Amino acid sequence: MLSAILLLLTACSSTRYYYQVAYGHLALLAAAQPVTDVLADADPELATALELVQRVRTFAGAELGLSFNDSYTSYVDLGRDYVVQNLYVAPEFSTELYSWCYWIIGCANYRGFFDAELLAEQREQFAQQGFDTHISPVTAYSTLGWFDDPVLSTFVDLPDYRLAGLLIHELAHQQLYVEGDTFFNESFAMAVERAGLARFYADGDSGQALADYQHYLDRVAAFTDLAIDTRAALEALYRQRIAVPEMRRRKAQLLDAAAGKYGELTGREDAVFNNASLGAVAAYSKYVGAFDAMLAHAGGDLPGFYALARRVGELEPMVREACLAAWLETGAAGATETARMPSHCSAAPTR
Repeated sequence: MLSAILLLLTACSSTRYYYQVAYGHLALLAAAQPVTDVLADADPELATALELVQRVRTFAGAELGLSFNDSYTSYVDLGRDYVVQNLYVAPEFSTELYSWCYWIIGCANYRGFFDAELLAEQREQFAQQGFDTHISPVTAYSTLGWFDDPVLSTFVDLPDYRLAGLLIHELAHQQLYVEGDTFFNESFAMAVERAGLARFYADGDSGQALADYQHYLDRVAAFTDLAIDTRAALEALYRQRIAVPEMRRRKAQLLDAAAGKYGELTGREDAVFNNASLGAVAAYSKYVGAFDAMLAHAGGDLPGFYALARRVGELEPMVREACLAAWLETGAAGATETARMPSHCSAAPTR
């Protein structure tokens, strides 16, 4: 997930919001200790996790061609389950996420908070205006190379395959980031995570880790498919010209049905289904297939893939979206390294 700290640079945020981001991140950095020091006194489980982090970090640079700073060479024990909480907002009758625009990083479809009280206040302000809202606790974020991101206690307890995947994902954000395009950035990082983890566990002794990771991806995909299908059904509903009360009734039916299917899939009843949460799911998965197709086009060569993805990222936004959609079609048709570049991607970069 991307950084809350870069929201420091916004010209449109309130002073209070500005302050809580700066204070929260600087307090985090002040508490960081070098991993080498922590390892000297760490319990066995923490030591094992930190050693894995260092192996993955070395592998990402040497074998995945990722370029990054000294991130994940220090450790912070936060004493809670998340580092920040992200707020997602969408209109009552649309799943298009509200955007906040910031200097340097452009616009983003979420807003990160260290301050729970301020988060609650801003969520309530949107709710009173009729918006759907969703809060997502975040266990890790990237500052895109502006700071040396530490290892956090919020994610070291993850299963090994998820910890390794998370690190590759976050380091991928330092490799390539397109201002204001959450869909591009998260889909790119997810594609790098999947390809990188497969290579990290390429030896014959790691078959179970890969199997566990694939099982995890299958569970995520089942939920994602449900969210995407529900989002599409809602958007079809919102295009109809019907009275608001009836629109609300049908919306509630669709969301209740989605919650029921989620319960059947997972045996749980803790998912929040509304326009904002469904939009958030789309942000992390929309174009993963497009980047998978680009990697196949590059013959599995990661530096070549990064260069190709960077070219796509430099396109004008509307052209970029058409290009990514074309790559999705290429992948669905069975992309190979001999596949032609989609014609939508031939426009000259904007920068």
